[in-house]
Amino acid sequence: MKAALIHEFGSADVFKIADVPEPKAAPGEVLVRVRAVRVGGLLDIGTRAGRNPFARLTFPHILGADFAGDLVEVGDGVTRVKPGDRVAVSPFVACGQCPACQAGRDYGCSSAQLIGVHRQGSYAELTAVPEKVVRTIPPSLPYEQAAALALSGPVAFTQFSVAGLKSGDWVLVTAAASGLGLVTALVAKALGARVIATSRKDWKRDMLQARGFDAVLDTEDEAFGNQVGELTQGQGVTIAVDNTSSATMFPKVQGALGRLGVLVSSGAQVAEPVPLDLRSLYLKSQSILGIRTHTLAALDGFWRLAENGLETLVDRTFPLDEVADAHRYVEAEMNFGRVVLTID
Repeated sequence: MKAALIHEFGSADVFKIADVPEPKAAPGEVLVRVRAVRVGGLLDIGTRAGRNPFARLTFPHILGADFAGDLVEVGDGVTRVKPGDRVAVSPFVACGQCPACQAGRDYGCSSAQLIGVHRQGSYAELTAVPEKVVRTIPPSLPYEQAAALALSGPVAFTQFSVAGLKSGDWVLVTAAASGLGLVTALVAKALGARVIATSRKDWKRDMLQARGFDAVLDTEDEAFGNQVGELTQGQGVTIAVDNTSSATMFPKVQGALGRLGVLVSSGAQVAEPVPLDLRSLYLKSQSILGIRTHTLAALDGFWRLAENGLETLVDRTFPLDEVADAHRYVEAEMNFGRVVLTID
């Protein structure tokens, strides 16, 4: 089968298209014919460049984390899905045995693996994955959409489940034009929240306005704090989701948080210390949550939500042969929404 391989860490130039042996479905696994794969910043580009803190690769390696396709074969013991199913696959494989998993808080698993990082990924025509991370998708949902939602959707669903979101709550989502940010904002809206989406770029704010959010703001605007106050009648937001955690943005996000507010982070891509107003945290009884990924229960919850027609924006697709160009496009931050590889 055809696959995109890397033999070393480096720039997008390290990709080589090659023929490799087809995988087989082991007990508890399924074999999926890959149709679409999300190109992500950390799990794909960060791993390729050697910047992913979770990356422990054996070369040659096949990247590709969250994806969608057609199920073609099942291993022994598989009962939930069958050949012919259209499926989406999350890359997060929890151990199921550690205290966090036993408590239903899989996102804190101490022995988790990531498809495309610890395991061979989906930049290939076929890949074998554990049944437990596979979910069937709505019949009308395109593969490209399913791939774009396969990880971000359940992560956002977990964020709001753990944070205790209620219909009518005000939710602030930073970097809402990014792949994860846009899905997070859309999930919040689908769950009944009033959503303030932010972006620092004019053209991205224009795009966000068209998505129907309650407000679209610029965190670099000096009036940002006052604007949030006016929207929330001086109460602040109930939940703020900041997946970038930059030192300049974090104080503004915490400042927008109301009493009993919850600040959630699932990313911290900037990877730098941020200033924390402990006095505000104390006096307003606020909480800060780190949510690394999703729970297995959130996979089911999100895909039920998606049956109501939830879709994100796929900015651009690239064929597998142009994987290097896809990585360069995302690295240059040219996208609004998700970028997806397609495999015929």
